[in-house]
Amino acid sequence: MKFSDFFNNWLHENYYKNVAQIGKKGDFFTAVSVGNLFGTLLAKHFLKLIDDGIIKPPLEIVEIGANEGYLSRDFLSALLEFRPEIFSQISFFIVEPHEKLRILQQKTLESIDFTHKNNLEECHFKNAFFFCNELFDSFTCELIDDNKMAYVQDYQIIFKPIDKALKEKCEKLNLKKGELSLELENFLKKLDQVSEKFIFAGFDYGTLDNDRFSIRIYQKHEVFNLFEVPLKDFFGKSDITYNVNFNHLKIVIENLNFKLLHFKKQSQALIDFGFEELLEYTKNKNMKSYENLLSQGKILFFNFDEKFHFFEFAKL
Repeated sequence: MKFSDFFNNWLHENYYKNVAQIGKKGDFFTAVSVGNLFGTLLAKHFLKLIDDGIIKPPLEIVEIGANEGYLSRDFLSALLEFRPEIFSQISFFIVEPHEKLRILQQKTLESIDFTHKNNLEECHFKNAFFFCNELFDSFTCELIDDNKMAYVQDYQIIFKPIDKALKEKCEKLNLKKGELSLELENFLKKLDQVSEKFIFAGFDYGTLDNDRFSIRIYQKHEVFNLFEVPLKDFFGKSDITYNVNFNHLKIVIENLNFKLLHFKKQSQALIDFGFEELLEYTKNKNMKSYENLLSQGKILFFNFDEKFHFFEFAKL
């Protein structure tokens, strides 16, 4: 089978479907694992988009790839803190294909009125704000090595001649070696089809100049080289991921006539969202909460690799 099918079976038909744990007890951390600061700053950014007239209520707010729902909880809690009247002008959705994760999300957000959607195909949004954290690096990908692409047979990766259409796409992207996600293109096309207007805010790990394989396995916070371990021992039980090709993302955004609003380091984005203002606001209200946010900030700014980026694009 093509590597993309193997990747899908590993990650989506087994690992996520059976509720992968994230954080200390899981295989990897995300910014959401640190605490509520990440979601709070995203909420401040969302409110600034409204205040600056870039988006106007009424709005549909949509998280994709919510896992247990903690980012949505932190985001909505911050809206309740800063501007509770906004709830009369928003409706909230989570796009989630996995039943076990939907149950967890309902438990996390039990006091919130929201709607689950299984996939984008069953959606129609008039004026949406989408957000996600580490979604694109879970999209299925092919492994490209010049004129060859990866297949998997009996848990062994083998390279065979590349499909002609895929080769042409790689040439357009100047991609000679690395990961290529056709699902990324399909996802953004679906987003276009189901939305009249939107802003999409995302965070992910990646680079602009992919020229090597970045695909790797995470198990209990250890990193393993995909090509050096017995895949059968890890299949469906550990996380598999890779660096997002942001050059590819930018090209697809341009081809769909979306407007790229922001592309910057995650740490810079969190500062721009109002980290210092939030600290000052919290310090004046509760010193213990202030110290907690300061501690979270140190982790977010110093413990996450510089490859973490924030990107935001729009169909307006």
